[in-house]
Amino acid sequence: MRIALASNPSAGHGRHTHAAELARTGLVRRGHDVLVVTASSYDATREAATALLENHELDALVVVGGDGMVHLGLDVVALTGVPLGIVAVGTGNDVARHYGLPSRDVEASLDVIDTALRAGHVVGADAIHVTRPDGTPVAPEHEWCMATVGTGVEAAVNARANALVWPHGEARYTVAVLGELARLRPYGYRVTTDSGTWEGGALILTAANTRYIGGGMDLAPRASTTDGLLEVLRLDPLPRTGLLRLLSKVFTGGHLGHPSVHAERTRTVVIEALEGPGLRLPPHPMADGEPLTPLPLRLEAVAAAVRVLVPAPADEDASGTAPGDASA
Repeated sequence: MRIALASNPSAGHGRHTHAAELARTGLVRRGHDVLVVTASSYDATREAATALLENHELDALVVVGGDGMVHLGLDVVALTGVPLGIVAVGTGNDVARHYGLPSRDVEASLDVIDTALRAGHVVGADAIHVTRPDGTPVAPEHEWCMATVGTGVEAAVNARANALVWPHGEARYTVAVLGELARLRPYGYRVTTDSGTWEGGALILTAANTRYIGGGMDLAPRASTTDGLLEVLRLDPLPRTGLLRLLSKVFTGGHLGHPSVHAERTRTVVIEALEGPGLRLPPHPMADGEPLTPLPLRLEAVAAAVRVLVPAPADEDASGTAPGDASA
């Protein structure tokens, strides 16, 4: 099969270059025709991948990197029908975690991709479409999001973690959280969902399509990529000690049910900055670990916007056909 392979050599401080080469040779060894997307930056990689998709018949686009590369790949293949394969070698790998994909194991990831292509293990997944509140498009490189759009402390932590050179892996988020606690103060929002409008201060405000953020925090345990809905989570202002206690429960999803945590299912959400006494303007939004355009934003769950190559279902029968498989 003909596969486009995309990576961003500038991501992860250059640590993904070796993984990209391993992925290329591994796909060739498995009998695939590999077209490598080479570019020097995130935007250039996206543009090169888009051009490749427009000029070649592709059986899949495979991205090598972290959640930011998944974000890039989604921007390229959304609504095209071309499946997206993921070789997760990034810091958080939260999208891979949601789908039960291997993390930081190139060969295991390629086995999943190869089997999925040959056996049809492809799921139609929802994605988040981003516009201005009036429907005006945003910058094309961030029109689509796979996992979450964060606009509160979670976004500030994400940005701080991205800037850190050390430590590596999930520990980077822990260091970033401690850095943000020193300047903790609620942000002001006006939030409009399918059920109405809310205004006030909050520490966290995330629209989630998948479950995890920050390298394994189970922020939105009920989030699904097959229900056509977003899970919007809001955390009321808390003192630092209260926030730390609550964050300790996020890895297991135990934060749900806390009186300061609010969760709502909605197809669309409009998020605007709100000024007021004791409130500060929200930080720069982050989508799938990448900087997004500033507020205000309208986010919409678009059903089956992307086809994702996934592991074989656990209940696959001996004939190799997965009951209820969502492949097309």
